[in-house]
Amino acid sequence: MAKRRIAIIGAGLAGAACAHALKAAGHTCQLFDKGRGPGGRLSTRRVETPLGEAGFDHGAQFITARGEGFSALMQDARDAGAAAVWDARLVSIDRAGNVEPLRKEDRWIGVPGMNALVKHALGGFDVQFAARVVRLTGSPGAWMLVLEDGRREGPFDAVAITIPPEQMADLLARTDGDFSAQIAEGNNAVIGPCQAVMAVLDAPFDPGFDGAKLYGGALAWMARMGSRPGRTGPEAWILHATTGWSRANLEASPDAVVRNLLEEAHIRFGFPAHPAWSAAHRWRYALSEKAPGTPFALDETGTVGCAGDWRLGGRAELAWDSGAALGQALAKT
Repeated sequence: MAKRRIAIIGAGLAGAACAHALKAAGHTCQLFDKGRGPGGRLSTRRVETPLGEAGFDHGAQFITARGEGFSALMQDARDAGAAAVWDARLVSIDRAGNVEPLRKEDRWIGVPGMNALVKHALGGFDVQFAARVVRLTGSPGAWMLVLEDGRREGPFDAVAITIPPEQMADLLARTDGDFSAQIAEGNNAVIGPCQAVMAVLDAPFDPGFDGAKLYGGALAWMARMGSRPGRTGPEAWILHATTGWSRANLEASPDAVVRNLLEEAHIRFGFPAHPAWSAAHRWRYALSEKAPGTPFALDETGTVGCAGDWRLGGRAELAWDSGAALGQALAKT
């Protein structure tokens, strides 16, 4: 099979998996991502606070690996010092205060931050960050990528799109060709939002858990950053709102988000109502709620495909599985 050059739009886990599959088949690829660096929802944010620099894994909190391929990636990342198992007091708590431990399984995190997992997965590949692709031009087998700053990249034999469905549909709507099936799938998919609050405390706080899945209120999750391997700095906590609350308060001001979520944490667990530092972050696309149920889709020419966790479900491993399946399909066309 002739060696082909393939563009991958989106450098998260799905894009990395696609790149690995194409490389294994002997093809070359180039990745483009609108972000300033790797991570996406597997992000780590570092901020200066009155108590020093604090780090927050403010997106995905951990990764589980159940399939052979993704488990191998996690083991390889651990061997490289980029991943570790989060061994902590992890529980679920209902509105009545009933506490149950989360079921036992390896919960992987990146070291020193969650984005280390994506960095490791992208190792050795050609990635352009701060490179937002706004449309494709050309034709099947000779696709050009038009970037937001006016640059053009290509030609490419094929293009893999591994960005959220709303962004994918918008990109393909600007591109000549029949992508109606992929656009329809993107428009029908539902990705729920998540409002997050980061807080630094001026004293240790121990509610009896390091991470808690919460039911019965606006909060869905709380976790202490210092309980995670490789984390240093002041006492730092992340609070995630439920999808329903986040959707209802999607356009709320950051101050209002902070105030409401801290108030609930204070009422339920005695969490300090006035942290030394706090900030909100809105994840507009956080959790897959309605998915097509297939790992990828190709256009009728077999040269433009889409993948991502939005196609199969919310787990990070499903993003990897989806991207790998698309890469294998493009390698054969």
